[in-house]
Amino acid sequence: MYKIEKIGKDYLYIKIMGTFPPSVALKFIDDFEETTKNLKNLSVIVDGLDFILLNLKSFEIVLEFLKRNNERLVKSAYVIAQNPVLDKEAQILLDRADSPKRKIVDNLDDAKKWIGISEIIIEKD
Repeated sequence: MYKIEKIGKDYLYIKIMGTFPPSVALKFIDDFEETTKNLKNLSVIVDGLDFILLNLKSFEIVLEFLKRNNERLVKSAYVIAQNPVLDKEAQILLDRADSPKRKIVDNLDDAKKWIGISEIIIEKD
């Protein structure tokens, strides 16, 4: 499950929860593209604190999606729970997406600093 919110003119907050099977990954991409279709540039916080597992097929879907968005991406920060397996998966995904604009951070405050937004407050659901 996921939630996509605009938190500024060119800023998005994405909350990933639970597992991310291929059907959800494809729906996410459709929703993301619809939400960002009028944005020339974008910065994103991906909140994965409640994320559990990335299916291998989902990994491939998300990787291709990230590569397609490298050009218009300003910066993105990924907050991952203290899960060594998920941390490794996320790092491999970001390495293969081949962009120094993406970074894994420890918390939401570091994510806001990395993408350059401070005037928002993100509350846990």
